[in-house]
Amino acid sequence: MLKNIQLMFRSKNRLNLILILGLAILLGLFTSGCGNTEVVETTEDSNSLTISVVSKDMYLDTAVKKFEELHPGLKVNIEEYTSNPLPTSSENNTMVSMKVTPVDIEKYVTAVNTQLMSGQGSDILLLDNLPYETYADKGLLADIGQMMQEDQSFDSSKYYQNVLEAVKYKGNLYGLPTSFSINMLVADKKLLENSQAEIDDNTWNWDDFVQVAEKIIQDNPNGEELYAMAGMDEKGLITSLVEENYSKLVDEENKTADFTGQKFLDLLNLSKYLIDNKLVNTDTSNAIVTDLASRGSLIFNVTPLRGLMGMLMINSTFGGEVELLKPPGNEGKLSFATNAMYGINNHSPNKELAWEFLKFLVSDEMMGQSTLMGMPLNKIVFPQLAQKAMEMSQKGGGRIAMKGLKDSNTGSSQAQPIQIQLLTQEDIDYLENLLPQANVYNGTNQNIIAIVQEETATFFTGQKTAELTAQLIQDRVNTYLNE
Repeated sequence: MLKNIQLMFRSKNRLNLILILGLAILLGLFTSGCGNTEVVETTEDSNSLTISVVSKDMYLDTAVKKFEELHPGLKVNIEEYTSNPLPTSSENNTMVSMKVTPVDIEKYVTAVNTQLMSGQGSDILLLDNLPYETYADKGLLADIGQMMQEDQSFDSSKYYQNVLEAVKYKGNLYGLPTSFSINMLVADKKLLENSQAEIDDNTWNWDDFVQVAEKIIQDNPNGEELYAMAGMDEKGLITSLVEENYSKLVDEENKTADFTGQKFLDLLNLSKYLIDNKLVNTDTSNAIVTDLASRGSLIFNVTPLRGLMGMLMINSTFGGEVELLKPPGNEGKLSFATNAMYGINNHSPNKELAWEFLKFLVSDEMMGQSTLMGMPLNKIVFPQLAQKAMEMSQKGGGRIAMKGLKDSNTGSSQAQPIQIQLLTQEDIDYLENLLPQANVYNGTNQNIIAIVQEETATFFTGQKTAELTAQLIQDRVNTYLNE
């Protein structure tokens, strides 16, 4: 299992560094200020609540403290499985970047699996990295959707129903995401215009993508080195493509998969073509994507769009000349990933209190916190966040010095500093219109992703054909799904 978990950490290098650096710019951007919450007295039978996570983030930490203040006598305990816990002395206005290791995740998955299967476990569980569909099938998770319907104080119209509908499993809602990110393809607008490339992202496919990229490279008048994408090696590239098309390859509900069909064969051959023809820069250094984009040497980049801060940092990285596109091959559909999704242990004696906490976690008050990462599930707070983002952007400016690329001779940084771009009303309007369109949940099973990574290694070295590789993956995934 550890080997499989380690592999998943190599799969995504999509401007994550940009987002981390952007935190320093927008600290204090999203402050609380909407919604009133009454103080609720707790009973002797419900004076404790336990939450299991790999590692708590600052948003959860803030929510726990506020929830305890609203419920005198209640103690919320967070069980972590990390070797690098959040510092207890963290200030509210200081963003701390936590590092979760593969060992931490293995410990978490093993512990939670053992607890749930024995009828125990915490009241609330972080579902990320867990095979929660399996738990749902075994009746180990509460139906949060039913709790929503039965709670007259919960106004479901305040939340992005497209997201909640997409994360349902077999028609039931077992996980509540606090925030989400939309999978987008970022393009250098200047390069597209110079080559007069026309793209309809509602209909284009990966063949169109390759044709556009090759045309731009051929049309480059200065002969500078250009790449269609960057920051991914063979393993990272095939993982990115499979994750984006996961719902077409794996049907978790019916326990079936289709890796021998033309869809996956096309993805395999596409990956090899991009690598063999050097259309992808396979350097996986932390800052490679940012550096190439800031130099005008990167045509496209697959990235999760995490809210207004993400929009600002993407604009800044590409020097303000950026166009956001829907990824090829999805017929214009938008997929998204959850940044943190919580479920309730069906065997918990405190299910009602656990629901109260999750409800608070996505409340107006909490969704306005500066520590929230990603797009808030609560759409009511968007205008407030947009206004504060605009104000902070206008007060900002300056440049960010990028770290991570070192000259082999001098040891000095090679990365170019990037100029911070202002957010515009057009940016805000675009994002507000985009959020309701996200309707495909990119909830990949990391065990299946690990199988793909392992079996495609010999394909990329030329030892196995695409057909044989696909068949081996199909056999292993079938076995896994029906265990």
